[in-house]
Amino acid sequence: MTFKINIIDVDTFEEVLSQDGFLSSLKENVYIVKQMFSPDTINFVKSQCEQLEKLNPASWNPCVDHCPDYHRKHYNYPKAYVKSIQHAYYFHRWNGNCQLFSTFYRIFEWKAKLAESSSAETYLSHVPSDGPIARIVVHHYPKGGGGQEEHIDPESPYARIQTIVQASVPGRDFSQGGLYINSETTGKAYLDGLTIQGDLIVMSPAIKHGVESIHSEQSLDWESKEGRWIIMPIIINSDVNPDEYGKPQGLGKQ
Repeated sequence: MTFKINIIDVDTFEEVLSQDGFLSSLKENVYIVKQMFSPDTINFVKSQCEQLEKLNPASWNPCVDHCPDYHRKHYNYPKAYVKSIQHAYYFHRWNGNCQLFSTFYRIFEWKAKLAESSSAETYLSHVPSDGPIARIVVHHYPKGGGGQEEHIDPESPYARIQTIVQASVPGRDFSQGGLYINSETTGKAYLDGLTIQGDLIVMSPAIKHGVESIHSEQSLDWESKEGRWIIMPIIINSDVNPDEYGKPQGLGKQ
């Protein structure tokens, strides 16, 4: 299988999204939607991460009612579905993050439309006991080996597209490693170099993808904020009532 990487503006992407064959087109197409978000927006999100880290120690929390916002350092945890080296930040609207979630409302609307749901509010207003919930996840892959095992993500009615906001400036913040998609026909295709800060990458969750190690020749420094940053507005099922769609599947490559 070969992939076509389409670089388009947001209005054109919304036209493509509304077409009947959009979901089937994701088997062979990746979309880079240019300049979806401003540098000021990206900096606002990063400041939220900084504040969360400052006020709370690293931890993990199950996705149940009253789950707090939290951050967690991943270092190839042996029981992880997908191994990674990253610092991840998790935000939920029920914790008062209305401004943060309104920033990415358009993406949640797209996901709701593809799920044939009436509105993004269906998910934004949910708490875990209600069913699938909206979450904003930020990943920081630090220099010195930050990365993620090649994997595929589960597809579900509420997760038909993968949405990845470029929160770094490729070439300035990092120049080695980064996001790739993989195919037995063409091999790896690297995506970060085709983006600028604020662009949105849209692709099928079922495409093999990973994050090649960021500057693996350097020493890993969790305190440094250099490296690769992304923002992912997602809809996931909670840990209250697990569904049948499964978990991400690591493929043993990084």
